Amino acid sequence: MKIYDDIIKIFEDGIFGPTDIVIIWGKRRRGKSSLAGMFMDQFMRPKIAKNDVQTSKAICNQIREAGYNIHPPTDHTVFCDTFFESKGFGRKRNSPYKFNGIDFGLPNETHNTELLCPCGRYFLDETQDLFDSHRPSLSTFVTKSIELSGQMKIFLCLIAQRPKRIHIDIRELAVFIEVVKMKKVYNKYGRIIECFWECNIIYENADLEQYLNTHDRKYIDKRVMFKYKGNIFNCYDTNYFLPMFFRNMENRDLILEKTKRTEFSTSFFDEYFKNRVIDIPDSYFGKKPKSPKKEEVLSADGKTVA
Repeated sequence: MKIYDDIIKIFEDGIFGPTDIVIIWGKRRRGKSSLAGMFMDQFMRPKIAKNDVQTSKAICNQIREAGYNIHPPTDHTVFCDTFFESKGFGRKRNSPYKFNGIDFGLPNETHNTELLCPCGRYFLDETQDLFDSHRPSLSTFVTKSIELSGQMKIFLCLIAQRPKRIHIDIRELAVFIEVVKMKKVYNKYGRIIECFWECNIIYENADLEQYLNTHDRKYIDKRVMFKYKGNIFNCYDTNYFLPMFFRNMENRDLILEKTKRTEFSTSFFDEYFKNRVIDIPDSYFGKKPKSPKKEEVLSADGKTVA
């Protein structure tokens, strides 16, 4: 299995390209976000970053000649919706630029989007809700921005636990990287000195679906290993999504009530049904609760009044 620790070599060997759409997926805690971090680190290294900035600058110069006011970054062109910090030996620490995935798309009249950076390298985590395959279609300003992203020389990396939750309009254009497992190498002091990701590469959505249905390895195009020298976990925040579990919960505490055996009493049965929902409310499915119907009252002449 070939090992890659240089994104330029990844491009040269055709694992994926600098203007591809890449979907990183795999089961929980397999190392998806950390692998994306490894790619971000590569894009921020001086050699590739300098080339990306020059390419971005050239495009921006052309756009400014048309009367627009756009200026590229001066250090790198990496954007992400989480935290990451490059900590390479002998290199100045650096971080991607903040970007919210909901702002990705072409300018339009219905939803505000942010200006995309020419030659930008965009990394979006937990994207199954943003580009949800359960929706019949994505907005045109989203699909068109992805279809035309090559014109802007954009690289787009999406991270999801289940690739089929990503809408097919995106999957049909993507390269799929399944993170099978991650390996950490420790020195004698117990510190992580190297990180490896064993991955499967699939290039067609049809093959991905067959692989997911059958688990037949013949649908895997390549098996590769990616390598990061150092501790990738020092570079990104594993607690980044933790606040989502505490939204509007400032005055709440854990419910710590021990389980009990069944008692054949009215009070126990009443308490039991507090913890066992039979009729699931509409709010559970993201719908607003239905307003109660107004009672109809008949007047003396038989007409309905409120």
